[in-house]
Amino acid sequence: MQVSEPSTQPERFGADNLLQLSCSELLLGMYVFELDCAWSKTPFPMGGFHLKNVEDIEILSKYCKTVVIDTNKGVQPRKKRQNQLTILSSARRAAPESVSLKINRDVYPTTRSVKQQIDKADRLHRTLKADFSKLALNIRNGDGLDLALLEKSIKALVESILINPQTHIWLLNTESADRKETDYCVRAAVWAAVLARQVGMHSYDINTLFIGTLLADIGMQLLPERLVNKRGPFRKKEFLAYCRHIDFGLELLSHYPDLDDRVASIIRCHHERQDGLGLPRGLCGRQIPVLARFANLAYCFERLLRSNSEGPAVNPAKALTKLYKQRSLKFPEQLVVELIQVMGTYPVGSLVEFSTGEVALVLEQNPAEKLSPKVAVLTDANKNLLQKYLLIDLAKQGKLKENRSIVASYKTDNVAKRLGKDSAIDPGNYTFSFVGRRIGFGVFSIRL
Repeated sequence: MQVSEPSTQPERFGADNLLQLSCSELLLGMYVFELDCAWSKTPFPMGGFHLKNVEDIEILSKYCKTVVIDTNKGVQPRKKRQNQLTILSSARRAAPESVSLKINRDVYPTTRSVKQQIDKADRLHRTLKADFSKLALNIRNGDGLDLALLEKSIKALVESILINPQTHIWLLNTESADRKETDYCVRAAVWAAVLARQVGMHSYDINTLFIGTLLADIGMQLLPERLVNKRGPFRKKEFLAYCRHIDFGLELLSHYPDLDDRVASIIRCHHERQDGLGLPRGLCGRQIPVLARFANLAYCFERLLRSNSEGPAVNPAKALTKLYKQRSLKFPEQLVVELIQVMGTYPVGSLVEFSTGEVALVLEQNPAEKLSPKVAVLTDANKNLLQKYLLIDLAKQGKLKENRSIVASYKTDNVAKRLGKDSAIDPGNYTFSFVGRRIGFGVFSIRL
């Protein structure tokens, strides 16, 4: 395709997703579909590529005046996005502002690698989930809240998150979908602590946030089982009964008068929304306690990752996209941005698809190039599992070689529907595949 003159307005090429742009209009994350010069004269791979860094745009501008981008595979033009005024964006601008948090991402240095930490972190996850499940069962059987059962596990897990949050992101994203019904509370507490570490919250406050998020739904154990497991919309009476789990949780907590008051405020307000449409009191903006905002976001994120009455589970990257669309409505935009910052564009433990058709598992983020993580290629172009995976650092691919570029995040159900259940790719099968071989036993083991 030869294009001679740059356009002042985006020009469409047959398909609605193809637009011609001047090189001065290019943005990081765009997918270049066609050039106005011969591909062989440039260092870029034929067939299309993502703009991963500023250097890509600068080099491209030396060879071309205009390019054609594919908006289905990458970022849309700025003008096009600005002109898309929707009901959602109008509601977002009308929502009240919250108190801006002071962000300090350098408070907690990463002192151990995933390889060094993963076995201990996995034991801590399993221990807390088992303890919390036991506590929930005791409450259903009429016993009170026994926080002493959780204290040791909570403290150790929070300390581990402060050492290296990517270990815990990896564990949660590669965890088997076959979980206990109370595991989502532990997972939400971990997401909240990861986010709090990212913004530089004091360790004592992170511990308080973890406890409050963990216990936010503890009152659900006192609701009728048919209400907890209900699928589909609530009737009015059912919804009012469901909302009582907040009061039940506060009642259970009342036996611990010495506990930080913010734990109770998290339980009371973790269903409140930034725009005032939450429950039980319809608080908005600055009225919502700071820690409750973290808990709300953590539960919303976890809810997207698991199948429930509101819809099927989505992959982590898609969940982050959904949260970003809900910014300033359900929770402050600042928190959503920081969660995306710590998780990465393509979170560790998530699946991605290349322009070649191959599917890969994200192993490690590249802080300088968010769109180019380290990955393990798991399938060939036809989605057949490889006998031996291929390790690639997408940020270090040579310009003159056949580059792989990420088209989108990938949901393993796509493979299952096409090739049958046995062909589905489960990230849970690879939790310990890329962290070395384990030598020794228990706490005395190491990974080489």
